[in-house]
Amino acid sequence: MRSIPSIAACFLLAACSAVVPATVARLASLDPLTADPAGIELVVILPPGLSIKPGSAKLELSALRGSQTMTGSFALADQPLADAIDLPEGSSARHYALAPEDAAKMRALQTEIATWEQQGKARGSLGLGVDGCALGDGPAPDATGSVLIRLGPDTSFLPLVADTRLVDLLGPKAFAAIQPCNGAE
Repeated sequence: MRSIPSIAACFLLAACSAVVPATVARLASLDPLTADPAGIELVVILPPGLSIKPGSAKLELSALRGSQTMTGSFALADQPLADAIDLPEGSSARHYALAPEDAAKMRALQTEIATWEQQGKARGSLGLGVDGCALGDGPAPDATGSVLIRLGPDTSFLPLVADTRLVDLLGPKAFAAIQPCNGAE
C-alpha cells in the first residue's frame, strides 16, 4: 500500500484542505518502499519573520506490517534554491534534499524492508518535516507559506501546500508558540 508523503504533521493533518489535489494524485503513485531517495526534494516557502531551524529538516521512512514497525530518519541538507522557483515579495525559501550518504542509508533501509516484506505485506510512508523559528517579531498573524515537492531530478516541482495561512496549518497554539531562531537564518 502506498502512502502520501507528509510535510510535518501540521502541513497535512491539520490542513488537508490546503493540500493541492493534483499533487496528491501524483504522489499516490509514489511507493515509499521503492522510491529513489536521491530524487525527492522539498522547497519550503516562508513568509517574512519565519525561518527553519538548522538541522531540523528530516525525511522519515517507515514501514508497518501487522503490529511490527521499521523506521528510519534521514537528515535533509540545504541545497541552492532552484532557479525556477518564484517567490512572493518579501518571502524566502529553503530547498532540501538528502545528502548522498543519507540517500545510501535510506536505500539500505528500503532493501531491509523489502526482505522483511517478503514475509508479509508491508505499508510504507514517507514523512518530511521541518521546525520553524521566528526572526525578529516573527511572522504576521495572516502570514502564508507554501511547500513544493519534486520526485525526481528531471521533474518539475509540484505545489503540495499552496499559499496557506500558517495559523491554519499549525493551529493557533502552535503558531503562537513559535520560538526565536537565536541567530539562525
